[in-house]
Amino acid sequence: MKSAATSASVAAPLRTSALPPRHWRRVSALLLILLVGIVGACAENIDTGKGCPVLCAGQSITVRDTVITPVLAFDSTYFGYPQRGADSGLLLAMRGDTIDTRGIVRFDSLLTAFSPPNDTIQKVVRVDSSMLKLVFSTAGRHLPSKVTFDIYDVDEPSDTNSAAVLANFIASRWIGGKTIDSSAFTDTTYIPLADSAVLDKIVNAKHLRVGIKISGTGSVWLRAGSMETGTPATVSYKPSEDTLVKALVVYPISSVPIDPAEVKRDLQDYTLVAKYNVAATTGTFAVGGTPGRRAYLRFNIPRYISDSTTIIRATLLLTQRPVKLGSLRDSMVVHAHVGLAGPAVTDLYRASDIISAAGLLVLDSLIVSPADSGLKTLEMYTLVRAWGAQTSLINQPPRAVILKARDEFLTPMEARFFSTSGPLATRPSMRITYVPKSTYGVP
Repeated sequence: MKSAATSASVAAPLRTSALPPRHWRRVSALLLILLVGIVGACAENIDTGKGCPVLCAGQSITVRDTVITPVLAFDSTYFGYPQRGADSGLLLAMRGDTIDTRGIVRFDSLLTAFSPPNDTIQKVVRVDSSMLKLVFSTAGRHLPSKVTFDIYDVDEPSDTNSAAVLANFIASRWIGGKTIDSSAFTDTTYIPLADSAVLDKIVNAKHLRVGIKISGTGSVWLRAGSMETGTPATVSYKPSEDTLVKALVVYPISSVPIDPAEVKRDLQDYTLVAKYNVAATTGTFAVGGTPGRRAYLRFNIPRYISDSTTIIRATLLLTQRPVKLGSLRDSMVVHAHVGLAGPAVTDLYRASDIISAAGLLVLDSLIVSPADSGLKTLEMYTLVRAWGAQTSLINQPPRAVILKARDEFLTPMEARFFSTSGPLATRPSMRITYVPKSTYGVP
């Protein structure tokens, strides 16, 4: 009080120097009364529910911290994402006997005629300089010293039988290829095709469906553009020796099945997994890999915390288990998506595909190396606050989060975390910092 009074007496003359002495004494008295009133208000105990904590800058509040273990009602891993043809690129990968993925591109409608300069339209009866063009992403690539592309004719009556398509990757159906030094590798790569194979498809009205297999002097994976994202593969060929005649360019298209149309569209180009031999581990859930894996986590946060407190911070604590795939220099990003499927959706594979956009209510993400281990944290403050604001859980989506790799099915990397069935000390938990809610009465 002494220092406050001194401060007031120093500041007052600067604002009232023109007042007569009797007026100044009256102002000083009013200031003294005001200061006494403020100090009296701040001296009240906030626990009584009286007084105004906004006016009491020095009044302390109770901040509590707790760790909820277990915080998950259950967790599960589902794989096969995204569905065929919905992937945003073609993953071409080879890692010994562990990983082998191929790219399938359909060119079911080839150009069979061309227009020479100053001449009538002519049928294609010869082809020259046949090429398959691939455009690769600069992100997430892993190149050894040499990379080899082998192209196969995988035209197969069955539309969706993966085993039947894979059976065509044999020497007798090889129709082109190329080996490139990594130092000379460029984002746009042209791979020569056998002119006789392309001409046979044109003359006999057959489908040109190519299977792309990659290999190298070491582990290799690349991401090629597709019809969904990036620049798709194309086939080009020259129909004439005339240098004035330009090469014909054909884009992916699938002629079957007629119905449903979305399946036909999805089969234009897609990634086919020939091998993924990464041993499963018990007591864990997984994210990433080929095909893509997603972890469905359903939370069980006590309502006395989520609904009856003011949450300051909520941190999900996960313990990573290493995967023998790649090195610590490799990394992947894992996003937490809010589950949007309502209680009527009981198929959790489908529920794991009905999710929010990345960054909605969960602003944080994980950057992990598949070969790493130890504690990882994910901030979920905004989402936990939103769950607490729900007035009713009836017809509301379950309190679920789906962990998904940012580059799902575009990289072979996979991250694993201990689950609710793992060792007790490694199970998922959540650290919550909160303030008990209070109701304030009228003084």
